[in-house]
Amino acid sequence: MDKSKKISLVEGLLFINGDEGISLEELAEFLESTQKESEKIVNFIVDKYKEDKECGLEIQRFARDRFRMTTKRENSEYYVRLSNLKTESKLSSASIEVLSIIAYKGPVTKSDVENIRGVGCDHIFYKLRLRNLITEAGKSNDVGKPMMYKVTTEFLKYFNLNSLEDLPKLKENEISDKEIFNRG
Repeated sequence: MDKSKKISLVEGLLFINGDEGISLEELAEFLESTQKESEKIVNFIVDKYKEDKECGLEIQRFARDRFRMTTKRENSEYYVRLSNLKTESKLSSASIEVLSIIAYKGPVTKSDVENIRGVGCDHIFYKLRLRNLITEAGKSNDVGKPMMYKVTTEFLKYFNLNSLEDLPKLKENEISDKEIFNRG
């Protein structure tokens, strides 16, 4: 694989892996090279982004040997404004569904919500926490002590509720917690 292909591949891997980033060991495996050569390629990209004043991205090193693509700090005020615009947008039906489960069953773990919905909720939980509609409510006593979540006062404000008691009442014939959570 030639150098330009390796540079292109590393940029793509950094972009795809987002905040998690990628280690030199992982890069070496993808590039079928050594960690030292992988680091040279990453450093080349770091320098390239630093020199390009029109580029809004940079490569950040963290946790000793991990790298991730980030936005340049000097533009942060604009990113904050965009973030605020996005959080002011309407909630998706999936987000409302997750919020409903947390409001009625909370405090509840993410895996409990996923069991009820039948699908993963990582991104939805992230967005709801970003919008301050849910918050951590301590650790569960379940195996692994997963985090529990509850709705916030921002949730009440968003839905114009005085308290959770103002939520519509569930029908008596709704399935029980034992059936939902498979806890005998």
